[in-house]
Amino acid sequence: MRIERAQMLWLLALLLVAACDAAREEHGDHNDHDEATSDHANEGPGVLRLTEKGVVRSGIRTEAARRELLVGGVDVPAEVQLNPNRTAHVTPMVSGQIDEVHVSLGDSVKDTQPLATMRSVALGEARSAVANARAGVEVARANFLRQEELKREGIGSQRAYLEAQGELRSAESDLAAATERLQVYGGRKGAGSTTVIRSPLDGTIIERHATKGEIVSDGSSLFMVSDLSRVWVVGRVYEQDVAAARLGVPAVVSLQAYPGSSWNGEVSYVAHTLDPHTRTLDVRVELDNPDGNLRPGLFGRISLRPGGDEAAPVLVVPEGAVQRLEGNPLVFISTGEPGEFRTSFVTLGAHARGLVEVRDGLAEGDMVVVSGSFTLKSELLRSRLSEGDHAH
Repeated sequence: MRIERAQMLWLLALLLVAACDAAREEHGDHNDHDEATSDHANEGPGVLRLTEKGVVRSGIRTEAARRELLVGGVDVPAEVQLNPNRTAHVTPMVSGQIDEVHVSLGDSVKDTQPLATMRSVALGEARSAVANARAGVEVARANFLRQEELKREGIGSQRAYLEAQGELRSAESDLAAATERLQVYGGRKGAGSTTVIRSPLDGTIIERHATKGEIVSDGSSLFMVSDLSRVWVVGRVYEQDVAAARLGVPAVVSLQAYPGSSWNGEVSYVAHTLDPHTRTLDVRVELDNPDGNLRPGLFGRISLRPGGDEAAPVLVVPEGAVQRLEGNPLVFISTGEPGEFRTSFVTLGAHARGLVEVRDGLAEGDMVVVSGSFTLKSELLRSRLSEGDHAH
């Protein structure tokens, strides 16, 4: 009996040990499964579901999208540039030699003011051709008038009259051609082979390439004259801020050369296409420059203020809530179900104080993920890759 009882106790102990091992294995398998699932699963395109543990681990926090007065705007890098509509390259239309240069770099000049004097053989020949053609016209006209008078008196023949008429027309045509050639050469005024090169507008000499005694060819740039009383400030708006780049939007220009100073204006031009290399959009602000401080080439910034000084409240979210998928901005919105979030592509507007305006794709009161959104984006990308692998 004692032996049988001992055997029974030993068998019972073995069963208890086996049961404990099985329980531990079952519990360990369950924990492993929890870790493997990483507390998330994709519900479909644009929808993610996380467990309560996954939400906590990801540090996900939501806030309601709200309307707020967004004072400020988009700041973009900018550069002061010449106004090409008020800038001219001064070039001779005929080759020749510079006799005198009448202006220096930086001089202010008036429209038609002489800049340089030059001599040109071709110009002298053109003037001679005009003089000869003019003399030919006078001779032909006198002959025609004589033949006309003879015909009226019944003495001259019709043939002589017609020949005189044709010679006059031919001489006038030659004079017109010679005069046009002289005009092309820019030598309507002056005499002989000398011509005066004049400024085409009021402005400042910003380039000078003419030197006394120099031989120049037609079309070579001798001077550049620009009216600096009004200049362009060209800014480059980044792709994500394009919505703020609109005609008439108030703008404030600041320059690195003048800390603490600013110039107020408005956007007068918005490019129709983005630069394919920099992915930026050019905008332009035109400013009066009476004191000449706005020198072309200076760098600074343009602050675009889409709302102006009396901006109305707009729908905003923290900038950190916005992620990008293939270059397109999106946010994650709680569906109301625990741990479930949907994606929504949005159109952005102005930025200020860490907030960004949302023009489309979001409604006031939507619970937007403002912390942990990058984790959701990573999970969304991983789920898309997984779907692609299953498709293959």
